[in-house]
Amino acid sequence: MRLSFSIFVLTVAHIGLILFGGWGHTLQAQSHYKEIDVKNGGTVRGVVRFVGDRSKVGSMPITKDNDLCGKAKPSPRLILGKNKGVANAIVSLEHIAEGKKWTTSPPQVLDQRTCEYKPHVMVVPFGSPIDIVNSDRVLHNVHAYDLQNELRSIFNIAQPIKGQRTPIKSAQLKTPGLIMATCDAGHPWMSAYIMIAEHPYFALSDADGKFILDKIPPGTYRLKMWHEGVVVTKTDLENGSPKKYHFEEPYETIKEVTVSPNTEATVDFDLVLR
Repeated sequence: MRLSFSIFVLTVAHIGLILFGGWGHTLQAQSHYKEIDVKNGGTVRGVVRFVGDRSKVGSMPITKDNDLCGKAKPSPRLILGKNKGVANAIVSLEHIAEGKKWTTSPPQVLDQRTCEYKPHVMVVPFGSPIDIVNSDRVLHNVHAYDLQNELRSIFNIAQPIKGQRTPIKSAQLKTPGLIMATCDAGHPWMSAYIMIAEHPYFALSDADGKFILDKIPPGTYRLKMWHEGVVVTKTDLENGSPKKYHFEEPYETIKEVTVSPNTEATVDFDLVLR
């Protein structure tokens, strides 16, 4: 059974850190998330779509390891698919205290391949491990920051060897919120985000901008869409070459949705650049 619901925007907040953007302080760890047997749960699905002109998004020049990395990289910060669907947006239910059980999975992998982080955005349950892999034949240095705590460094790993794999202990990933990863080895165009999710109701939009959250206890919720800042606002130079990129603040939109038993609600989001 598919029902149509009236959805309205509650607020739009552009918050975060001017360096690469962040989840800010809106996602703090709940005291406890309780796993229950969800009976008659509902589903929320939708699409994040780009609206407007993407000409502000350009490529980033490469000044090191050109034989492997190339001469320029397209920005990974706005990936569009079918019908201008936006990939890599994070959609989540806010302040949900109980619901479906976590599903277990092997450690997720943050790979460095052809001087890019793959995936560019990932969602990981808090307390779950991550493996950092270097698939390139050049030195990479993965420096990860906690965006909830004034860019507190979480891990800083040099990987000079192709095929090197470094496990990140689950104890380092027990604080919910966004982590930003950069490369301190002369590759300033490289960036990635890791969302440490406080509950299972987080989704990452796919290549065509689609997302789905299922087995939701019936009720009315705030549904949040987050997308990183896209446009470069400042470039720090060293000897005439880019050393660090600064980006606009992230985009956030919150909508209200009512989930009824055994039904499906549709919520779409628009991403409009400033």
